[in-house]
Amino acid sequence: MKKGPMLAFLLAACGLLLAASDRKEIRVPAGETRAAAVNAFNSRLDIQGKVDESVFLLGGSLRLEGEVTGDVICIAAAVEIGEKAVIGRDLIVIGGRLSRAPGGRIAGRVYDVRSPEDMKQIAASVLPFFPESGGMNFFRVVKTFFWLILSLLTLAVFPLPVAQAAAMLTREPLRHAGRGLAALLLFLVLLLLFLLLSFVLIGIPLLVVLMAAYFLLLIFGRAAVFYFIGERLFRALKLHPGAALFIVLGVAVYTLLKFIPIIGPASLLILDFFALGIALGFFMRRRKAVS
Repeated sequence: MKKGPMLAFLLAACGLLLAASDRKEIRVPAGETRAAAVNAFNSRLDIQGKVDESVFLLGGSLRLEGEVTGDVICIAAAVEIGEKAVIGRDLIVIGGRLSRAPGGRIAGRVYDVRSPEDMKQIAASVLPFFPESGGMNFFRVVKTFFWLILSLLTLAVFPLPVAQAAAMLTREPLRHAGRGLAALLLFLVLLLLFLLLSFVLIGIPLLVVLMAAYFLLLIFGRAAVFYFIGERLFRALKLHPGAALFIVLGVAVYTLLKFIPIIGPASLLILDFFALGIALGFFMRRRKAVS
């Protein structure tokens, strides 16, 4: 698979998603403190005061003249770090544009990812053996960041549902895994049936609806699973970062499992059972609550 068309496709898809959404503005005026993390999608962030947590932005723009005690993670966004800005941890800018005044203070590292070489640098800091691994080709890297962006986007749009679904994993985990296994088997049966029906046209719309429903459930479910894994690991380390970093760490663990022979693929399949099961369980519970 050629790199150029794949990158162009991903950039075009992200651009369409950003263009289709309404841009909103989030402000933290000077002298004010926001205790909660900022997770935003295609928004205009203006932080003059203090955010006592991390900031995650997908699309839009960030103007920082105040203080962020945690990390600042921006993807495909215009970022302006002012003279009086203070960042307590790392500044990560993937794509987009970074403008940094000399007086701005950043306690951690700065990652301004604009090229494949920059991507290798940040990947090496998260997974030390990442660049040297012969099994991690370009396609796998693209898939990893594709799921990372999808999961972060899901968190940005549905922060409370993702957190609630992740919390459900601590209750009756075997039931969620069993529901996910049943859902996957049902999907395969319906997929075969609709493929057969597609020869007489009636199966085509059914096939489209089935595929859309499956991938929407999988996206939401994986976001919840990544959130759960990251939250548990950070809690074990007695660290309290923003919710976006729960997703990042969860995706890193998911990626690491791909390198473990036999156990790794089996673990990934089980995680998808949990993902499908928790997504179904969450939406079934919401439907009962509404009715």
